[in-house]
Amino acid sequence: MARVVGFISEKGGTGKTTACYHIAVALQQYHDKRLLVVDTDYQRGGITGRFFPELIESFGSGEIAGTTMFHKFQELYSAGERSPEVDIRTWKDRIDVIVSDPRLSTVTEDKLPSTHNIRENNRSLLKHLQVIDYVLDDIKKEYDYILIDSHPEVSDVLRSVIYSSDYCVSPVKFDRQSSIGVATVIGEINNVNADVELIKNSLDGDLQYTDTVFSGSIGMMAREWRGDLKQTEYLERNRLRRTGNVFEAYVTEGDGLRRALLEREPVYDVGGNNANKQAEQFRDITLEFLGKCP
Repeated sequence: MARVVGFISEKGGTGKTTACYHIAVALQQYHDKRLLVVDTDYQRGGITGRFFPELIESFGSGEIAGTTMFHKFQELYSAGERSPEVDIRTWKDRIDVIVSDPRLSTVTEDKLPSTHNIRENNRSLLKHLQVIDYVLDDIKKEYDYILIDSHPEVSDVLRSVIYSSDYCVSPVKFDRQSSIGVATVIGEINNVNADVELIKNSLDGDLQYTDTVFSGSIGMMAREWRGDLKQTEYLERNRLRRTGNVFEAYVTEGDGLRRALLEREPVYDVGGNNANKQAEQFRDITLEFLGKCP
């Protein structure tokens, strides 16, 4: 049965998609794990574009062909027949992917059918939280890990990502502006857990739910001096430790990842000293990930 891990951030540009992509590839390539990646980043569809560059143009047009997670929310809003089935694509016969859809930006609880009592309101809100989990529930047995990339903001889609996840991680830069967002995402995880508990009590406890756990922040684009973190980033990482867990391994700034992005390949498959260094760092992060999200 798959462990579901959400990659969440309140701020963009922190390397969230890069981390999700490379951890997914490392889990499959070096640990022989069966992987499904779910892209819910509706602005750029970053992981969708990394796995399937040909879909970037479709993303720009505002619509992705096939059945996406967007349609599962629409089925709920229409109060019609629902199905958990979505289209799953496969990257190089190695990793399955549910691609994103720019129309996910229109998802909001405000579109739920109106009800006239608190119990029905709670049931409706719960179904909205459960949409992603509803899709994944029947296919979890086919994978070891399901990784979900998300859009960098607190939204109703993000809340559904959190609900469906066993664990969440938050890639960050070691700077004050980025790390402040970690407290926000931890707070939102706590909010979802608390909301589900409240709804569960109002529904006579007929709901099985295990609280989502924050497994830690992952340092991205870190700067070093002679093999150690620069002083300001070292201090910021220590500050993060007071907020929540922090991965010991981190990824440094460098042109290896930029070349990998340009070539649409994982950094493990790109030559050069910096790429080799960043590849090793991601392998270390992946080992730690296996321990923090068992």
